Amino acid sequence: MSIFGTVFVAMLASLGIALMLLELILHRRAKTAEYICICFREELLNGGLPDMVVICRNEAEKEEIIKRICDNDTRRAFIKRI
Repeated sequence: MSIFGTVFVAMLASLGIALMLLELILHRRAKTAEYICICFREELLNGGLPDMVVICRNEAEKEEIIKRICDNDTRRAFIKRI
């Protein structure tokens, strides 16, 4: 029974290490992503929370998302790139 307990604890430890490495990889990938904040009121650009935050992988995806959002909405959109 003690061997089973040792194997079980070792399995949990290896699972914890794998999840920690996955979290580090996701955190590092999030730092390199580009964010676009889309606001429909101009005063939100200076300090408030934006209406939408979009994560983009490349320039073409960024332009397509902006075009789709602005075409479907009658309001004027203000875009802040981070």
